[in-house]
Amino acid sequence: MFDRLSRVLAGAVGALLVTLTILVTFQVLGRYVPFLPRPMWTEEVSRWLLAWMVFLGAAAALRRSDHFVIDVIPRKLQARIGRLLQMLVVLAVIAISAFLLIGGAGMTYGGMTRISTASGLHLAWAFAAVPVGGLLMMLFSAELGWKVLRRGADEAPDSHSADGRSELS
Repeated sequence: MFDRLSRVLAGAVGALLVTLTILVTFQVLGRYVPFLPRPMWTEEVSRWLLAWMVFLGAAAALRRSDHFVIDVIPRKLQARIGRLLQMLVVLAVIAISAFLLIGGAGMTYGGMTRISTASGLHLAWAFAAVPVGGLLMMLFSAELGWKVLRRGADEAPDSHSADGRSELS
């Protein structure tokens, strides 16, 4: 299930990047090509797409152990101490993700009553990136924690194979 979700996320981030590139290109061309319209909503929607890319991309990178990898834990530690330190890192990421989920849900709820003047869309669409990203990061962190407990510290989730792919996949 997590592998499928990770692939969907990667595809969504790619689609957001393509859409963002098209919108920004249209904005730039609209400034210099006289017959192209210059709609105001493109700038705002570009910012929203960037926010969604950041939070979904952070979750996807976390799943691949590419985002929150810090080589602070020496590989020579005893297995039990290494596992404990890895679990502390996972718990810290889960706590931060929970903060994003809860705080972002409040922001999103508040955005349901506010409408953007440039695009005419509810601001909740932009704010929803925060709790969605937080939820996905919590799920992927829980998966990483489970794998740390199951495999042990000598097979750390932040180790990568020779082809650069995470061994968690």
